Amino acid sequence: MYETRDYDYEPEAYPPMPEAARTPFLTYALLCIYVAVFGLATLAGGTEDTDVLLDFGAMFGPYISEGEYWRLFSATFLHSGIMHLGFNGLSLFIFGQMVERWYGHTRFALVYVLSGLAGSVSSYLFNSIAIGAGASGAIFGVIGALAAFFLIQRRAFGKYAQNSLIGIGVIIAINIFIGVSTPGIDNWAHVGGLVSGFMLGLALSPRYRRARTFFGYGVIVNTTGSLFLKWWVVPATLAILVVGVIVANDRLPDNPFTRYIRAENYYQDGNYSRALDELEVFTGFGPVLGKSHLLRGKIYAELGHREAARSELALATRYAEVREEALQVIRGLPSR
Repeated sequence: MYETRDYDYEPEAYPPMPEAARTPFLTYALLCIYVAVFGLATLAGGTEDTDVLLDFGAMFGPYISEGEYWRLFSATFLHSGIMHLGFNGLSLFIFGQMVERWYGHTRFALVYVLSGLAGSVSSYLFNSIAIGAGASGAIFGVIGALAAFFLIQRRAFGKYAQNSLIGIGVIIAINIFIGVSTPGIDNWAHVGGLVSGFMLGLALSPRYRRARTFFGYGVIVNTTGSLFLKWWVVPATLAILVVGVIVANDRLPDNPFTRYIRAENYYQDGNYSRALDELEVFTGFGPVLGKSHLLRGKIYAELGHREAARSELALATRYAEVREEALQVIRGLPSR
């Protein structure tokens, strides 16, 4: 039998690590999903094409604010370019296996999903107009959970835990530095995922202690409680994320994308006057100018204002992304 009282014992430098799960099949499944989504997006036109990324669920504040909250989750499976996929895939392969083996499948899944959402919400809060894609927030969450694991086990695993914490700290510092100094990297998603993963790790991590057997050998005994007793972690985290989304919606600056999306929704509902009001705000500029001219032309055509419709559609033909559709609408206009 085991005696679980503390005693003076210096753990070996590299003790055998206890495993809650032998095969990290969720890590392997996630890697397969990364590759599959990347392949489909490549076939659809390329993973560095912003329209393709948006079609496959990339994050974009104006779309999220109009109700497409599922993008906060779907974006965590998208990658822009082979280097982005390779770096994130390798990171998940290394750290994901560790966390899944030591935390178990269910706890690993909770850390991954909730950290990914936390990274997305953080990005939406502070980088709302950018198009975001990537599993970095979730992976940083996994690394944060790994740091929490070794912090909790520092007494049981001794120098091994201390050295591991130092190594994880160096990895985090290097990645944060790269994120700050390199354009195009969403550092807010990294920070949000890291903080979430660390806090979740503190709550969900197994807890081990040294114990003495009848024969005097030192062993590691798991003293953690049931996961059922930690159920509060999930609703508490989700509540924080919901508050973050509400604040992000309120903080979203006025922009042509949101105006256009609203105008398009009003057009679909047949509310042409409200649609035109939204389009008037950004008449002379904006990345969606071609689409705005096309939509305004379609509205005027529906209202029977043929000359105004022709004028707007002619302007729309100057933009390659809407030229063909604008020409089709022009051909459909009555000659008189």
